[in-house]
Amino acid sequence: MNKNEMFHYVGNCLALDEKPEVRAAILEKIREGRINWNHFVTLCSNHLVLPAIYLKFRDHNILADLPEELADHLQEIYTLNVTRNKQIIEQVTQIAATLAQNDIYPIFLKGSANLLDNVYSDHGERILADIDFLVREEDFFPAAQLMLDKGYKYSDPKYFHDYIDIASEKHYPRLHHPEFVAEIEIHRIPTDAKYTNWFHSEMINRDKKQLASLCGCYVPSDRNKIIHNFVHSQLSNEGYLFGRMSLREAYDLYLYSRRYKLVETLPHIKPKRKAIAYFALCRSMLGLDETFFPLKNFASRVLALKFALNQKSTVFYHTNRSVIFIIQRVIGGYFGQLIQATYSKEKRQYLLRRIKDPKWYGDHIGLYTRFFNRR
Repeated sequence: MNKNEMFHYVGNCLALDEKPEVRAAILEKIREGRINWNHFVTLCSNHLVLPAIYLKFRDHNILADLPEELADHLQEIYTLNVTRNKQIIEQVTQIAATLAQNDIYPIFLKGSANLLDNVYSDHGERILADIDFLVREEDFFPAAQLMLDKGYKYSDPKYFHDYIDIASEKHYPRLHHPEFVAEIEIHRIPTDAKYTNWFHSEMINRDKKQLASLCGCYVPSDRNKIIHNFVHSQLSNEGYLFGRMSLREAYDLYLYSRRYKLVETLPHIKPKRKAIAYFALCRSMLGLDETFFPLKNFASRVLALKFALNQKSTVFYHTNRSVIFIIQRVIGGYFGQLIQATYSKEKRQYLLRRIKDPKWYGDHIGLYTRFFNRR
């Protein structure tokens, strides 16, 4: 089974609740010994879906057909994640209480929002990296100060330097607390600034859902969860550009689609062709039918081709990402900012702050080192 086939196989496992008839095909491959379990676990681990896979195998009576060591490993990962997510819920509750005492009412985003809004069937289904929440612009710094006063600390003490203006960043520097399991990100805007002309805080705030379990706390509407999922996966993380997707995000999208039709989000998305391509690729990877998403376009064929080539050829994968990265950094980054500096005093001042700060050079050396060492 090659990488692309393995991707589809894991996707079919994640969609077992939607298509229980594929259970026979999943079991057939297991019983015929066609699954390289090291590759399977590596893929699921890299995409943070091992707990979800465990639940699908458990609920569809597949665990008994797995190697005993693998079944035990999946159960252990799931059990640890249940414990961690329950601790995260307690952490969220304390954050919410602290903010509410100061008339700040956050909108939790992404994984923590899904957990609070019962998107998942089980507390252990989703691995959460951190806790993201959105506050009003005027509450951005007060909320951060409240967290600092409660014992949160900067995850990267070296973050602060002259060329960064936190007031213009998407979120406050990551914070962690020695007594809690998850880092937090306090957002003033939900996404990178360049997407806020069509997906912005006002839109999320207007359609937010209040949580019955946490007074004064909110999550985005199901429609806005879908849009945010697309923006994060395909625009901010450049999935469309590089030809990649996250199985965890595809699975989240599938769960959202059970609450809100994906096609009904399209009028609210500016780059519709990329959204159609992403939704179509998720449909293909999870083995779903047209009830999930019925549309395809030229962009969907391009994304599917790039994705398939990434799985098939390491030469294509490394060449493609290296060329794009260099073009982005050199042409879009350095030259682009120099051009902007010719007519923008603010940009000239910004660039001067950067080139005078030794840390800027260290950050860029580190960026290139991490990129070209990544495999």
